[in-house]
Amino acid sequence: METDAKRLVTEVKIQRAFIQLVTTVGFDRLTVQQLSQTAHINRGTFYLHYLDKYDLLTHLENDLVAQVQEIFQRYPKPGTGATTTDAFGKLFTYLYRQRQLAVVLLNSPASQLRGRVKTLILTVIGPATASPISPAIARELVAQGILDFVGNWLGQEPVPSSEQAYTLFKQTRSLSPQQLLGVTE
Repeated sequence: METDAKRLVTEVKIQRAFIQLVTTVGFDRLTVQQLSQTAHINRGTFYLHYLDKYDLLTHLENDLVAQVQEIFQRYPKPGTGATTTDAFGKLFTYLYRQRQLAVVLLNSPASQLRGRVKTLILTVIGPATASPISPAIARELVAQGILDFVGNWLGQEPVPSSEQAYTLFKQTRSLSPQQLLGVTE
């Protein structure tokens, strides 16, 4: 029987191989044989951990979503005095630590991560109560804007720190599109 430490080492190897291969060949062209070779494990060892590449994808997504959900449940919603100890500050810190995996999953058409995290973001931002437009549209715009900001931030080279990104994120939350673009009327 495999020890917990050995199991964890193997799962880390598989995750790293997954990130590398999805980045280079894409999820659709990814095979279990490639994953096993890149992770330097036997194919049978892969199957001790996962049923197939789809099970691996689901497992990685579930882990990320569970962590984001825990952050949103554990930390306060951002307010006017938002700090890195609020839910979004903690989200940025977590995603920075998991940036390679987050970027791969956010950008992969095979992944459901974007939609799942968006659903969690919608629970944190709550209802649009005094919006001059449809509350559903207002919530969609805000949630999509947050996801797009995160995707853009994590896709930069080099990736700014979570503190830098969160500071910029907070600044952008109170600016109109015209202010963001520097457009004067």
